[in-house]
Amino acid sequence: PLHHPPKGACSRPIMLDRLQHWLGTDSEHGRHLIVIVIAVFLDMLAVSFFVPLLPFYWKQLGVRPELLGFVSSVYQLSQIVSGVVLGYVGDHILGRKGVMLMSFIGSAVSYALAATSYKAGWVWGVVLSRVIVGLVKQTMTISKAAITSMTSEEERISVLSHLRASLTFAFMIGPTIGGLISKWFDKSMPAYIAAGIFVLNSVVLYFYLPDDKEAQKAGLKEHGEGQEQATVADEKDGKGEEKGVKKEEEGKPKGRGGVLDGIWKVVSHPGLGRITCIKIINSTFVASMFALSSTSTADKYGLEPHHMGYLSTTNSLMSLLVQSFAVATVAKYLGEERALQLGIVVAVIQCLVEASTNSIYVYVALMPFRVVSSNVITQMFESLFTDLIPPEEGAAALGSLGLLKSIARVSGPLYGGLLVGYVQPYLGLNSRPFVEAGHNVIILLMLLSCYPLHAQKAANLKLKKE
Repeated sequence: PLHHPPKGACSRPIMLDRLQHWLGTDSEHGRHLIVIVIAVFLDMLAVSFFVPLLPFYWKQLGVRPELLGFVSSVYQLSQIVSGVVLGYVGDHILGRKGVMLMSFIGSAVSYALAATSYKAGWVWGVVLSRVIVGLVKQTMTISKAAITSMTSEEERISVLSHLRASLTFAFMIGPTIGGLISKWFDKSMPAYIAAGIFVLNSVVLYFYLPDDKEAQKAGLKEHGEGQEQATVADEKDGKGEEKGVKKEEEGKPKGRGGVLDGIWKVVSHPGLGRITCIKIINSTFVASMFALSSTSTADKYGLEPHHMGYLSTTNSLMSLLVQSFAVATVAKYLGEERALQLGIVVAVIQCLVEASTNSIYVYVALMPFRVVSSNVITQMFESLFTDLIPPEEGAAALGSLGLLKSIARVSGPLYGGLLVGYVQPYLGLNSRPFVEAGHNVIILLMLLSCYPLHAQKAANLKLKKE
């Protein structure tokens, strides 16, 4: 008679095979990719438990807007520094598994410190926890690098899209769960649970993800040998000297002057320079209000964490629908520039209506307009920028934009904290929507002053076709 294994014996491999099929990969690293995607989902779920509670921590500890803006700026600065440092460490020293373990363990320490400091009334402890997590938290960057090294070009798109979907789902359900936990227990409990999730992630990653340190070193060595052989072959063809010098120059870092030259080329370019300057100013304005938005909303309407969780989940769901169906339709019928201008007009009206009333029902009714306008503004800025990039300067322009946006993320919260702290004695709890409306009016006037940008866009399209 045939021997049939127990029912549970094959359940685990079958389940993993189905998950691997869902990811769209037949790679030998398929199960390792499943571990990474699940780890990222749990990571972002833990983050979404805690981050919506930060406004209540700051309020309970009596933190003023100026300090809140400073803390947000320090967090963004530490993220930029760690992005560079941990990327190098992951590629050359610890491997990506080591850096992800560092990220999870550091996040566990940070969130446990934040919860303990909140209960003890230590402002410095919560501030320090944000600095710690800013220095170690590079989960998405490192996980994308690991996925890239484990997948073929055909599989990569599918795996990365599922990674993004897991992140979106985590942020859709996490705030509500975290809010309910804080309601049933206290406001420190979601942070402790998040710290526990990070510890669990560290254990799973340690045992189920292979050490990639030696493989990465071998890959780097092989890459270097390949470059050397290519240079020797070029020299044998009589072209080695010219190409060898070119490759050597490309391998050298550009340095501070090269970065500044790249930024100057972007901002001084007709059409592209104008939209870049406006986009960076807008990014600074958005960053300045982002850190204060949740705090001011909770204070104005007397909301508890679970209320903020409901609003955050609803906002995420509406954003997903708008990005999928509405943004492209608006751009198709109005064109990018007019769609951008209309989005800003809607944002101004929404902010002024919000500032004119203290009704939570009006705030909720305005949410669809807020979501549509913010997504249209973001997507149209990105689309206009990419359309106006000269074909021969694409990589340099995108790199310069990334650096400028990093500067905006650091300077914006500091500026926003100082500004709201100054106007709050006069405008009270309506300071944030009034300031946000003023920012949008400034951006709208700047866009109208340089409208249209179509001529430069048409010239770039012609160059791309040629």
